[in-house]
Amino acid sequence: MRRFLLVLLALALGGLPACAEASATPDNGSTEEVVELPSLKEIYADRFDVGICVGNRAASQAEYMAFVESQFNILTAENELKPDAVLDVGMSFVKAREDETAVVVRFDAAKPILDYAKEHGMKVHGHVLVWHNQTPDVFFREGYRNSAPLVSREVMLARLESYIAQIMEYMDENYPGVIVSWDVVNEAVDDTTGELRDSLWLQVVGEDYLARAFEYARKYAPEGTLLYYNDYNTAYFNKQNGIVKLLEALMAEGNIDGYGFQMHHGIATPTVKEIAASVERIAKLGLKLRVSEWDITVPGNDEANFAKQARMYGEIMKLLIDHADQFEAVQFWGLTDNLSWRASQYPLLFDADRNPKPAFWAVVDPESVE
Repeated sequence: MRRFLLVLLALALGGLPACAEASATPDNGSTEEVVELPSLKEIYADRFDVGICVGNRAASQAEYMAFVESQFNILTAENELKPDAVLDVGMSFVKAREDETAVVVRFDAAKPILDYAKEHGMKVHGHVLVWHNQTPDVFFREGYRNSAPLVSREVMLARLESYIAQIMEYMDENYPGVIVSWDVVNEAVDDTTGELRDSLWLQVVGEDYLARAFEYARKYAPEGTLLYYNDYNTAYFNKQNGIVKLLEALMAEGNIDGYGFQMHHGIATPTVKEIAASVERIAKLGLKLRVSEWDITVPGNDEANFAKQARMYGEIMKLLIDHADQFEAVQFWGLTDNLSWRASQYPLLFDADRNPKPAFWAVVDPESVE
């Protein structure tokens, strides 16, 4: 019955391009026809890129990645390009014996994802250069030693510049044209106050650490690479005020290209109206935009909750289409519910067997959402 309903849905959307098989359910000898799905990247090709995050476990599975490629044209490494995966603490510790500003980087974790993108002509959005989280504490300390004093502002800025320069140079040499954009700084605004978050970056460098990060990224990034500030909870007013204030300051220096909306939402809050107001306000700044991380949680795995989830996905997609002239990409934070960081709340477009949920069809055709 489920397959029959999917066939009816696919036929109803017959004017849309078909590409991916609906399910990766193991072959049980059934002769039941497999539904082919419309491809999100093709549907929105004239508007913006459509993508997801992937990790190494997914990148090593050919069938999984073939499904990803059929639907999406841009990838984000889920964790593999974050500082704790890229900074080689052991070798930096060794080098710092002679030069306190020394930084050593490595890309073993990210290579499977980058290799796949390069070989299959997919884009990559780099995530992330500077973040208070998933960054080794010793990056900020003398000699890269645990519990050592914090380094000076000058040493930390030298480390930051070297870190960004090496990443950009490695990517340009080994993966030219693959990484089209970067989250330069992630989640720097405090949720409650709207001021800069109290982090080691703020303590060691000062309030201009974001501006310097964008300065170095612009200096070393290949020409044409888009540079973003990325954050969550943009729909909430205090956080939103702080984000706007920060973006205006960064725009004054001329090194930022865009803003990334992390839309990690639930079906109850924030409201679509609040989300729309935040998009409208940020859009007025004139920056390029992207949905960098999108998922919508539900409290239960049932038809009623999935219908509400689909409605919210569809309403937000209508909003994004209205601003398609500014949005460069829309990226979901994962492919299937079971692999999501919020797996217990079923937040994505596909179930564990890669069967499309009502949310998928709402994204395919937002006008079908009532």
